[in-house]
Amino acid sequence: MLIKTSPRRAPLHFSFPLLACILTAMLASCVKDGAEDKQANATASQAQPAFVAPQDVFERSAVSIVGISYPPGLERYPDLARLLVTHADARRAVLDNALKRNPQPAVPYELTLRFSTVADAPRMFAVAVDEEMYDGGMTSQPAHATFLWLPAEQRLMPPDEMIPNPAAWARLHEYIIDREREESAMLGGVAQAQAPAPAPTRAMQHVFNPRFNSAGRIAGLRFRVADGDEVEVPGALLKPLVAPTYADWFDDTPPAPAVAATATASL
Repeated sequence: MLIKTSPRRAPLHFSFPLLACILTAMLASCVKDGAEDKQANATASQAQPAFVAPQDVFERSAVSIVGISYPPGLERYPDLARLLVTHADARRAVLDNALKRNPQPAVPYELTLRFSTVADAPRMFAVAVDEEMYDGGMTSQPAHATFLWLPAEQRLMPPDEMIPNPAAWARLHEYIIDREREESAMLGGVAQAQAPAPAPTRAMQHVFNPRFNSAGRIAGLRFRVADGDEVEVPGALLKPLVAPTYADWFDDTPPAPAVAATATASL
């Protein structure tokens, strides 16, 4: 049997000059691609300017006074910082509109915004703002708000997300009223403690400042009351009232009993 074999092809031989040309072309292509990537990265960084933390503001004129102060550390959370500036701009717009209605007030209109860090923990970074606005009338108008920032998700958390049940807010309101009565009793005597609690003059604001312990869990939430004081609700009492997602955030250690308390409030 005859077996036909294919003719053997001669191996390719590259001359040294030709091989050098090929390597040079490949190297030039790589350098060009690297330069294009660097240029693209430089263009992207130019399109996104470096974040600059908001600066304090103090402006005074014959018709208005504006003072805005920000806390340190906002460069860690640029998106939160921008939200704070947006809030300040919105409040300034209210003052500007009041001046448009009355360009020459007898007393200068005034806006004061004091932003302060009230919680700095891995789970939450919270900034409170205390406001004083005077745009006419007999007295200024105070206001208080808190921005609850979740670093892990880079977003703002509404208070109703942590406490979604209206019945829970009602129980918190009752607890706070009872605590106010306890404080009044400590200052005014037992007779005042036995008096019925005053009816609330306004609905409870869904605003609180979290207080974290050294373990990174929430030991309590502080609520601002009408006279400007704060009442803290312990984490152990809050844990069954919050959304299940956040229950593990709270320290369930029972609070120590108040030594001088003459009335007991419970949820």
